[in-house]
Amino acid sequence: MKEKIEHFSKGDFEYELPLICLSDEEIRIKVEAGKKKEGSFTVSASTGRIISGTVYSTNRFMKVDNPQFHGVENIIHYYFDAAFLKEGERFDGELCIISDCGEALVPFLAEVENSYFMTSLGKIKDLFQFTNLARADWSEAKKIFRSEDFERVFLSNEERYRTVYRGLMGSISTSQALEEFLITIHKKSAIRLEVDKTEIEYQISQEQISDKIVLTKNNWGFAEIRVSADAPFIVLEQKFVWADRFIGNTHQIAYTIDPVHLKYGINYGNILIKTAYQTLKVQVVCRYRKENRKVSDRRRWQKLELGLVDNYLSFRLNRIKVTEYLAEAEAMVGRLPGPEVNHRKELMRIHMAIVSGRRKLAEELLVDLSAVDGVLKKKDGFEYCCYLYLEALYKREDALTQVAARTIRSFYEGSRSDWRLLWLLLYLDKKYEKNRGDKLQDIREQFKLGCRSPILYYEAVCIVNEDAYLLRELNDFEIQVLNFGIKNWILSKEAAQQYVYLAGKRKTFHPVIYSGLCKLYDEYGTTEILSVICSMLIKGMQRSEKYFPWYRLGVEAHLRITELYEYYMYSVPDKAEITLAQPVLLYFIYNSSLSDRKKAFLYASVIRSKDKFESIYRSYYKRMEIFAEKMLEGHYISRNLALLYKEFFNKSTLSDEVLKNLPYIMFRNELECGNPNMVSVIVVHKETGEEETAALVQGRAQIDMYTNNLEVLLVDNLGNRYAQSVDYTLTPYLNPEDYENRCSEQSDHPMLLLHLFDRYESYRIVSDKAIALRKKVLGTPGLTPRYGALCRQTLIEYYYENYDDELLEQYLEKLDLSQVAPAERTKYIEIMVIRALYDQALEALETYGVEGISINRLVKLCSGWMLREEAAIKKDIMVSLCHYVFTNKKYDEAILSYLVEFYEGPTREMFSLWKAAKQFDLDTHRLEERLLVQMLFTESHVEESFMVFHGYYRDITNHTLVRAFLSYYAYKYLVHNYAVDQELLPIMKRELYYDENDICLLAWLKYNADNNRLTEQDLIFAEYNIARLVRKGIVLPLFLEYGNRVALPERLTDKCFITYYSDPKKQIYIHYRLEKDQEYITERMPNMILGIHSKEMVLFYHEELEYYISEESSEATDLTESFHIRYEREEMPKGIHFQQEDEASNYGRINRMLRARELGDDDTLLELMGHYIKQELMIEACFYPIE
Repeated sequence: MKEKIEHFSKGDFEYELPLICLSDEEIRIKVEAGKKKEGSFTVSASTGRIISGTVYSTNRFMKVDNPQFHGVENIIHYYFDAAFLKEGERFDGELCIISDCGEALVPFLAEVENSYFMTSLGKIKDLFQFTNLARADWSEAKKIFRSEDFERVFLSNEERYRTVYRGLMGSISTSQALEEFLITIHKKSAIRLEVDKTEIEYQISQEQISDKIVLTKNNWGFAEIRVSADAPFIVLEQKFVWADRFIGNTHQIAYTIDPVHLKYGINYGNILIKTAYQTLKVQVVCRYRKENRKVSDRRRWQKLELGLVDNYLSFRLNRIKVTEYLAEAEAMVGRLPGPEVNHRKELMRIHMAIVSGRRKLAEELLVDLSAVDGVLKKKDGFEYCCYLYLEALYKREDALTQVAARTIRSFYEGSRSDWRLLWLLLYLDKKYEKNRGDKLQDIREQFKLGCRSPILYYEAVCIVNEDAYLLRELNDFEIQVLNFGIKNWILSKEAAQQYVYLAGKRKTFHPVIYSGLCKLYDEYGTTEILSVICSMLIKGMQRSEKYFPWYRLGVEAHLRITELYEYYMYSVPDKAEITLAQPVLLYFIYNSSLSDRKKAFLYASVIRSKDKFESIYRSYYKRMEIFAEKMLEGHYISRNLALLYKEFFNKSTLSDEVLKNLPYIMFRNELECGNPNMVSVIVVHKETGEEETAALVQGRAQIDMYTNNLEVLLVDNLGNRYAQSVDYTLTPYLNPEDYENRCSEQSDHPMLLLHLFDRYESYRIVSDKAIALRKKVLGTPGLTPRYGALCRQTLIEYYYENYDDELLEQYLEKLDLSQVAPAERTKYIEIMVIRALYDQALEALETYGVEGISINRLVKLCSGWMLREEAAIKKDIMVSLCHYVFTNKKYDEAILSYLVEFYEGPTREMFSLWKAAKQFDLDTHRLEERLLVQMLFTESHVEESFMVFHGYYRDITNHTLVRAFLSYYAYKYLVHNYAVDQELLPIMKRELYYDENDICLLAWLKYNADNNRLTEQDLIFAEYNIARLVRKGIVLPLFLEYGNRVALPERLTDKCFITYYSDPKKQIYIHYRLEKDQEYITERMPNMILGIHSKEMVLFYHEELEYYISEESSEATDLTESFHIRYEREEMPKGIHFQQEDEASNYGRINRMLRARELGDDDTLLELMGHYIKQELMIEACFYPIE
C-alpha cells in the first residue's frame, strides 16, 4: 500500500484500473462435522499485471492460509474449520479481497454435514452402512476400520462402542477385531461351522487317497479357521482357512491319506477344525493291507492267534463255557492255513479233540502227525514241542510225560526267548507241582526277558492265589500280574490282602498300584485297603481334587494317618461349598499348617456350619478374625474370604484400618469362562480409559468392577480380543453398597471415589457430600478429560448457584470445554464472562465461536477486557469479537475505540465504523488514515469519503498521504471527469502554496473556469499559473476559458485546439486534411499531462478540417471515427476549442475580410484590406527581428 501511495503523491496514476479476475465467483462447500475442508481460488488482474492485496474473511470458521498476496496469478488457499460444529449447521459470509485493482467479494456458503467415508458404495455415514460395506467388500471395510477417522465418523455419539473399538484395536488380527466389533454392535452374529461328515473310513492298499471335507458356514464375516491332524498319515493341503475364501457358504478342505505312515490293520486319526468358538472333529479310519500274499497270510495268522489266545483266556477265566470255547476255537482254526505253511492247524485240532473228549479223533490226528515228527523237530521246534505235549496229554503215561518234559525243557533252555515252551512245561514238568516258587520264578524270568503275555499273567495269578505268601515285594512283575488278576476279578482274598499289605509298605506313589487298590476297595471295602490308599496318596503328595473322595472316606472312617486331614483340605475343591465333618473342624482348632487358601476354605466351612457346631465356631472365632484382618490387609479375596469378610466386617464392627483396606477388594468379581482358547481378560473403565489385564487360570480370573461404565474383553492365545461373542459369567464377592458409605469416611481410594461418583452422576445427586467427593475425584490418577470435565461442570454449577466466587473461578479456569456437550458449552462461556474470566472466555470463543452467546454477554466481555493493560495491544480475536457486536448494533465507546485503533477490513465496513465513532465524538485519526490509505490503494469510491479526508486534514500527520489523496481526486476529476467535493478545491489551492502540484492546479483551474465570482487575487493566481504551465509546455484548452478575464499567453491566441484523452503509455496520432482531395497529414499529438493529448491549429473562416485519431500500443493500433470541423462560433464538437477572436489581430482582420467577401460587402472588404496593408508596412518600418 505504501508504494502505491508514494506513486499517487508523485502524480503517477494508472489510466485504467484493471479488473479483478476470480476463478470462483462464489464458494459453496460441504464440510464434514469435526473436519476441515480446504479449497483455493485464484486472483489475478485482467491486464495480466502483478496484483497485490489482502484477503479478509467475515466468518471466523472460514480462514485463509495466505491472506497477503502479490503476483500475476495468486492462489488463495482457504479452509473451513468444522472441528466443533454439528451436522445441519449452515454458515455464510464473504471473503473480502482488498487489492490495488480494487475490492471484490467472494460470497461463501458452508453446510456442515454428517461425517462420512467415500467408498465403493458411495458415502457411508453410519454403522448400518458400514456393515453393508463390510458385507460387500471386507478388505475395504477393514481399511476404514483401521482409519484414524473411524471413531469420529461412526462413533462420535456412541461412547460405549468407542471404548469397545479402542479395546478391540489391540487385537493381533484387524479382521478379527472388525468381526468382533460388528458382533458387539449387533450387526451380525458369530460364524458357526458345520462339516458334511464326522466319520470317514478308507480301505488303503499302496496308493495315496485324496479326498475333501465340505465346510459350511452359517453367516458372512471373518473367521480364522485352523485345520490340523493328529495322525501323520493325514496330510492337509492347508492349515489355515479364512471365511472370506468360502465360495458362497462352503469351502472344501482337501487332504491326502499317505500309506507311508500307516501301520498294518486299522489306523485311527482325526482332522481338527478350530475357531475361537468351536472345535470340530472328523474321525478318519484307515484299514491298511498290502497286496503281498505272504505278508497278508502272516497278518491273518497273527490275528487268528490273538483270537485264539483271547478265546482261551475267556475260557480259563470262566467267562464262557467249554462248548462255547470249542465252537469259537474250531471256527478260527478252520481259517488257519494248511500243512503247506505249518502244522499248527492240526495241532489245534488235536487239542480241541482232547478237550472235548473225542479221543478217537485225537488218536487219529496224532498218528497222522507222528509220521512227520522228524520233520517237525528239524523245521519248527515249537510245533514239535506242542506235538510232544499233546501226545503226553492224550496218553497220560508218566514215562511219556517225563520224556516230553525233558525234551521240551531242552528246547526251552536252548532258547529262553520263547515263553510258549515255558507254558507247556508248566503243565508237564512235575517239579512245578512240588515247588510253586520255582514256577513263579520262571514266569518272572520271562517277564524280565520282555514277555507280556496275559497267559503267563494268568498262570502267575493262579500260583499267587494258591500261595499268597509267595508275594514278598511289589516289583514291576508283581504289580503287572496282580493288576491283571484284579482287573479280571480272579485274585483271591488272601492274595488281595497280601497285595494290600505290600502296597502299604511302599514309600512312593504308583498309579497302577493305586488303580488296583481302588478296585479292591470297590470289591471288599475294608478299612485296611482305604488306609493304604490314603497313605499312598499322602506319601506321593497327591493333592489333586480327584483324590478328595479317598481323603474324605479316610476322615469319615477316622483313620489315624499322619497329615490325612491336611491332605483332605488340600484336595477339597475350592468351589465346592462342602460342610466339613466335625472331626476335621476339631482337628484344625489347635493344629493348622494349611496354606492361606485352604485356611480360608476351612474357616468358611466353620462359618457355614456355625449353627450346627456352635462351640467349634466359638473356638475358631478369634483365629478367624485375625486371619480375615491379615488377608484384608494383603488385599486378598476369594469366595471363601468373602464369607469371612462378611462375617467379621459388618457395618457395626468396621475399624478404621478395615475401612481403609476394603476398597481394594470390595469391587472385585470372579469371571469364569469355559472357552479353552481364552487366556486372559482385559477390563477398561471409561473413567480412566486404562486397560487392566488379568490372566485366566483354569478359566477363572479376578477383575475389579467399580463403575457401570466398563467393558470386558477376553483375549485368546493368539492375542485377539473378544467383547461379545465369547460367553462368560461374573460373580461379585461382596456387595459394595454395604460398605461404600463407611469406607468413604476413611479412604480416598480411586476405585471407591469413582464408584461413588458414578452413582452420584447416575442419580444426579448434588449434596455437600457429593460435591466434596467430586473434588477428590479430580485428583484421581488417570482420570480421562471427559470425566474431569463432567466433574467440574457439576462443581461450577453448584458454586455458581451458591455464590462461591473463589471456587467457581478456580474450576472455571480448569474446565476443558472440548469435553463439554455443545448445547451446554455456551452456558459455561457466559459464566466465564460474568465472572470476568476474560482470557478463558476469549480462548473459548476463538475455538468454538460466538454462536449461541448472548450479545449482551459479548458486549460485557469486550468492555471488560478493554479495561486491562492488554487492550493497548492488538488481539485478533478481540478485534473480531468487537466487530461482531458492532455489526449487531450493540456496542459502547470502549468497543468503538478499540475498533478505531485496530480494525482492518472492507472499505465499507471501515467507513461504517468511522461514522459510528464520529457519533461518539471519538478520536478517529488512526482509523481515518487507514481508511484513506485503503481507499487510495483500492481506488474505491465511497459516498461521503471526502468527509473522512476533511476529518484527517484537520490534524494532518502524513503529508504524503494528503498529497496522494488530493492528487488522486484531482486526477480523476481532470482526466475522467469524476465529481469532486467543492470543499477539496480550497484545500488543493492552499497546498499549492506549500508544494507545487500541477495536477491539483489544473483541477482547480478546470473547476473555476466558468466561475465568475473569482476574486482579483484568484484571477492573478490563475493568470500566473496559466502562464507558468504554458512555459512548461502544458497547453490545455481549459486555459482559453479565462481569456476574457486574464491575459493569456500569445501561444493561446488565434488557435483551434483538438483534445484527446487516453492512456499516457499509448502513442496518439492525428490524421487530418483541409481539402477532401488532399492526402491526410499525420502528426503525433503530444501528451500534455496525464494522458491529455492536445493539437493546436489555425483555422480561418469557413475552413473545414477533416481528421481522425489513432492509438498505438505494443499490442495493436485503434482508430477513431472521422470528424469534421469548421470555423464556426456557435457549437464545436467535443474536444474542439477556439480562442475568442481578437478583431485587432491579423487573424481577426483576415476572418473579417472573409466574412465581408461572403456577404458581398466590397466597401467593407476594401477598407479592411487597406488597414491591414498599412499596419503591416508600419510594423515592418518600425520593428525588426531581434537577433
